[in-house]
Amino acid sequence: MIKFFRKIRQQLLSEGKTGKYLKYAVGEIVLVMIGILLALQVNNWNTKQTESRASKNLMDRLLIESYNNRMAIDKNIAEIKSLMTDAEHFLQLMGEDFADKNQQTVDSLIYSILTSPNLSHKSSTLNEALSSGEVSLIASDSLRDYLYQIPSIYANIQQTEDIENNDGSNNFVPYLYDNISLRQVDYRFAPIKDRIGKSKLVPQDNRIILKDRKFESMVDNKLFLLNNMLIKNQEYETLNNKVIQLLEKETQEYE
Repeated sequence: MIKFFRKIRQQLLSEGKTGKYLKYAVGEIVLVMIGILLALQVNNWNTKQTESRASKNLMDRLLIESYNNRMAIDKNIAEIKSLMTDAEHFLQLMGEDFADKNQQTVDSLIYSILTSPNLSHKSSTLNEALSSGEVSLIASDSLRDYLYQIPSIYANIQQTEDIENNDGSNNFVPYLYDNISLRQVDYRFAPIKDRIGKSKLVPQDNRIILKDRKFESMVDNKLFLLNNMLIKNQEYETLNNKVIQLLEKETQEYE
């Protein structure tokens, strides 16, 4: 094609038709420019199609991850609320006169509040999208903004978990080691109670801790820390639900 145009230009020059040559040259330049523009448009269209498919794939993966996190958050919130109820029950039992309190109930509450909730959070897809910059492919400004907030929200949850875990490890558990029979508690409620067996030592009345102000303060603090944890989990629950709603809306538009 280029040789063909070159021959035409040479023929016009040899015939002295300079005016026609210039017009032809300008026309040839215009055609080349149109060809370049068309090529750019095709390339841009192909790029947009590729980015659109990548965006759809990313949002599909994020939606699955968000569904999993919603189940994990719901489970964790339920566990936190249950522990808070048990801690409140313990505070209601506290007092100098503990002889009328049910021993098995006390041991059950001890076993319960030794638990420290931890959110089983999934974030591999989001972390990859954030680190690679792939999240910028998502067209929705609101959705991108919510996704950028998730790491800090989860970090806040982890902070409350660490505080509660450290309090349990450094204060709560050492206190119980010194003041009650943990074997007695585990023999009644632990999954491996048959392997633990019943203690052959002098029976321990674990109800004695019901009149200890230090234990009362530790249970009170446990309740306070659990409430902080609940607030942070509920904040994430709200954010995650917004993410799910927008992801469902955005993915449906591709169908």
